[in-house]
Amino acid sequence: MRKVVVVTGASSGVGLALCKRLLEEDDELHMCLACRNVGKAEAVRAALLAAHPAAEVSVVQVDVSNLRSVIRAARELKQRFQRLDYVYLNAGIMPNPQLNIKALFSGLFSS
Repeated sequence: MRKVVVVTGASSGVGLALCKRLLEEDDELHMCLACRNVGKAEAVRAALLAAHPAAEVSVVQVDVSNLRSVIRAARELKQRFQRLDYVYLNAGIMPNPQLNIKALFSGLFSS
């Protein structure tokens, strides 16, 4: 069974470089590109498959600065895959001074 790898921010920069490097090491991976821009991610997917035809590469849309998007993407990943072997949280977010982190986590993890 292929190892499943999820990389956020995989369509450019460090995330893209990481995907390329991981596939150079093991092109039997299932690489899941977690990106905001699906069009850009699909172009990266095509390029990765051209360079590593034995790999499996898929795309999931996620905006890590949007909690609803993160929850939707998590549900989608859970539905698609039995397990995730590696998750690289590369995508960055800018802190929102209006966001109360303590209240957010309290709401997420309270019963």
